[in-house]
Amino acid sequence: MKTKLLLIALTLFVTTACSGEPPSAPATVTVTPSSSAPKPPAGPDAKTVAWLDGVCGAVYGYMKASSDYSTKQRSGTEVTRGTLKEELGVRAGFAGKAVDDLAALPPSPIPGGDTVRQSLVDRYTAARDAATAGKQRLEKSGNEAAMDAAIKAMDATQKPISETPDLMPALKMDTQELLAAAAEAKKCKPA
Repeated sequence: MKTKLLLIALTLFVTTACSGEPPSAPATVTVTPSSSAPKPPAGPDAKTVAWLDGVCGAVYGYMKASSDYSTKQRSGTEVTRGTLKEELGVRAGFAGKAVDDLAALPPSPIPGGDTVRQSLVDRYTAARDAATAGKQRLEKSGNEAAMDAAIKAMDATQKPISETPDLMPALKMDTQELLAAAAEAKKCKPA
């Protein structure tokens, strides 16, 4: 009996499954892109990347040059008028290069960027001028007052290193576009 019922049920299933019409083909849908659809970004703005590279190159270039120069100096060397005069000249050159590099940049594409750049120019100009004045004073006189002034001038060449803020927060990199440009700026990455 169970077998008969199973055969009847199976027969009914096959009959109803085979007697139906074949399923219709799915409807074809064509999607046409809308002209108002946002285009994917082409990448960071090249002018912003170049400007950031210029600022970072000047600031981090000064820091690296200063550090490399200090590393090459022999420890335990007696500070003489001649060595101090030479060092002030070298450091005035480093600061002067930073000033020139920053001054050569076009207007900032970043809101507030020119204010940050001018602040940096002022710091490096002060360091350059202090080093130059200290060196000149040593050239004119080797007395103790000139040596003290030269040592103070050396301290002034360190101020741009110790007082320069972290550039990215100072530049207020607060949009995705600016963050993408900063990520693309190779000279803004630690070496």
